[in-house]
Amino acid sequence: MIRLSFLSIAVVFIVGMPSHVQASIVNLTFSGTYKTVDLEEEVGAFNYSMTYDTTLDTNTESFATGADLSGLTTYHEWHGYSASGIIDLDFQFDGMEWLLSDHSGNVPREGVTEGLWFDVDLATGATPTLAWFKFNNSSSDLYLGNMYFDDENIGLGTGSTIVFSSDVTPSIRTNSLTITRSDPAPIPEPASVITWTLLGIVGWIATWWERRR
Repeated sequence: MIRLSFLSIAVVFIVGMPSHVQASIVNLTFSGTYKTVDLEEEVGAFNYSMTYDTTLDTNTESFATGADLSGLTTYHEWHGYSASGIIDLDFQFDGMEWLLSDHSGNVPREGVTEGLWFDVDLATGATPTLAWFKFNNSSSDLYLGNMYFDDENIGLGTGSTIVFSSDVTPSIRTNSLTITRSDPAPIPEPASVITWTLLGIVGWIATWWERRR
């Protein structure tokens, strides 16, 4: 009877707990090689990294492919994210550094919430191919990706640009931006943890009960 009771409890927990854990911590890297404005001379390679927690995101803006975005039709999906979800940031290049406090949200169209923009829903585990956000400090402005539109459509473009505050130093840029994703190891599913714990308890009690008989 005792064994059956504990097994019944285990079954209840298995049914009641979620079967999977959706991705929440996202590690993204943005890499490429900057060149002079005329794209003839290489300046140096960059590799920026960001860790984002989707559970801290307060931006609810998203637009499907072909959707209306303030009067224009989207070429692809748009997903907005707030800076509040950034929990780690390493954006450095050639002695320069951009901090979280330097982030400046982008607004694609009037009436749309500002933020960071990607072409995928990060919570699904997908890797973005397009991004659009920027950082501004006293010495330079860093742009990741870009936004473009015509009379009918709107989309995100690839690339990165650094614009220096000094008029003496020319801007550098690249038309190629590679985005990679490498998330932390997934947290064990709650149902699995509880199930194995309960089964262990059942086995221990069953053994103890048999010894007493």
